[in-house]
Amino acid sequence: MRRLPFVLAAVPAAVSLLASPVCAQAAGHGIAGVKGQATFYDLRSGGGNCSYLTPPADGLYVALSPGEYAGGAACGGYLDVTGPRGTVRVKVVDQCPECRKGQLDLSRKGFARVADPGKGLARVTYRPVRDPRVGAPLSFRVKEGSSRWWLGLLVIDHGNPLTSVEVRGAGGVWHKLARTDYNYWIASSGAGKGPLTVRVTDSRGHRAIAKRVRLAPAVTQRTTATMY
Repeated sequence: MRRLPFVLAAVPAAVSLLASPVCAQAAGHGIAGVKGQATFYDLRSGGGNCSYLTPPADGLYVALSPGEYAGGAACGGYLDVTGPRGTVRVKVVDQCPECRKGQLDLSRKGFARVADPGKGLARVTYRPVRDPRVGAPLSFRVKEGSSRWWLGLLVIDHGNPLTSVEVRGAGGVWHKLARTDYNYWIASSGAGKGPLTVRVTDSRGHRAIAKRVRLAPAVTQRTTATMY
């Protein structure tokens, strides 16, 4: 799924996008953000390590270093990236195993918005976006192999990174799912035969509840629920 990137020079270490006080301050107050470097690549197989079926329709996406990818915790969030040519907003869909902290691997289109693709490498600053507009309600995809005894659930179009996903069957109790590094949320003992009610919480404290999510593996189900 991954590819060999351009050779990168060493950059100053940047800390996790989710936990960094610098990033939190940048997101909250509009300051410059984290300094780093960017390369670019083309995502040709699915939607990257975050398990989305396809790349974003606008072609604007980013892969993060393992530390900033944080075992899938950054999936579905957005960054504003600024370089010599301007600023672009990109969605986190992938991990770049070869990248150091502070190194972003942008889509080719995203890189061209901030720098000259002919150079292959650019100095950038970046910061997480708070409450980005995603233009669609929540969708869910039940993983292949799911049943009433084991459940894998992918949450799509949430905007901010997620911190919690819970499910319950009719008249049942809430079951907290475990995050995987490929961005599915797992109930190892299942959650019943469905339909399910799903409660989703994001990193900004927003919470949404979607009802009547069917136990239908490999089917993407659009709901009317939104995070904010």
